[in-house]
Amino acid sequence: MNDGSRGSPMDFTMDQILTIVGRLDDAAGFDTPRERFRRFLREQMTSIDSARTFIEQCRAQSGEQSHRALQDAIVLAGRLLGFDPSFGSYQHDPGVMPQHGSWQSRHRQHVTLILCSDQTIDIDLDTLSRAIAGSEGPPSRIGLLVITPFYSGKHRLEQGVHSGKYPMLRLISVRGLLRLAEMVADRTLTHDDVLQILDPSATLDARLDLLDRVMVAGQAEPDAEVAGPVAVKPEHHERRCWVNAMRVDPFTPTERIVRSLIGARQILGINPSPGLEDRVRAGDAICVFIAGRGIVAHGQINAILADGSRMLRDAKRFTHVLRLTNVTVYDAPVIPTLELTRKLDLALLDETEAVTVPISPREFDLITAHALSEAG
Repeated sequence: MNDGSRGSPMDFTMDQILTIVGRLDDAAGFDTPRERFRRFLREQMTSIDSARTFIEQCRAQSGEQSHRALQDAIVLAGRLLGFDPSFGSYQHDPGVMPQHGSWQSRHRQHVTLILCSDQTIDIDLDTLSRAIAGSEGPPSRIGLLVITPFYSGKHRLEQGVHSGKYPMLRLISVRGLLRLAEMVADRTLTHDDVLQILDPSATLDARLDLLDRVMVAGQAEPDAEVAGPVAVKPEHHERRCWVNAMRVDPFTPTERIVRSLIGARQILGINPSPGLEDRVRAGDAICVFIAGRGIVAHGQINAILADGSRMLRDAKRFTHVLRLTNVTVYDAPVIPTLELTRKLDLALLDETEAVTVPISPREFDLITAHALSEAG
């Protein structure tokens, strides 16, 4: 695939990859669809960017095959956290708690993985907790339930785990797992830190020490390694609000841009309208409009990076690369008013890919209030 005539594996969607490898099931054999797919993941899912691409595509879809592909990608993501992963079965006998794979940290910790999606049977926490307690392995054994947006029993699991009856069980969203892997990739966290986060016996003092180190690293990282001078502290000025309008290629997975780049990494490239380049400041509010879809997210500008090339591919296409905070990604796009839609469509004429235009605080508040009411 390196002769220039064929695309990289990363250019294919997950649906296309599954079409190539075949239907995933538990059939044994070196050249079965399951083993071909798992070899593909081992070879290609070697970084946080590739993991995010695969996982976000699977997470955005329901159905048996997406669940099985996501299951294997979640298991293999353990490598990015420093674990030795082992794949599990796709199907399980009736009455048996599903164990979709595991992560092993030498003789220190064993993590049993359960992916909760629309394909997952109801999880009995008592049965699961007993199974993990009775399993062989290191003294530290936990069950990690990875929750997708399609799992209807999330609230029940949260109540059960938070009750304190199941100290060996942990909950994390798919997005939270990606964030954890990103922090390890950025060297904000180490493998030992991940073990401590998951360890039910970790003391509060140990966790406070970890929080202190993460906060110090987060404060130092933008200036020292990535961006050069950064406007971190907003100046006192009147509240400004912006819409970043984007035209996305129809072959680009929009969900990946919104969920991973804006939602998880909280990075956004913008091109303010001519004459407004120096008016965008830290502390301003901004929302993101994608042509043909609507407004998909909002947040606050935390910093304007002097050099965003190490944070965003093709950063030269943008006059500003922003680090965001307080980001909210909408479950369903918000359709702006007819007047604002016309304004944004005009701004995206002449094949313009992205442009940032000002809006009034009232318009911004109406958009965000509508999105939050829909989410509630």
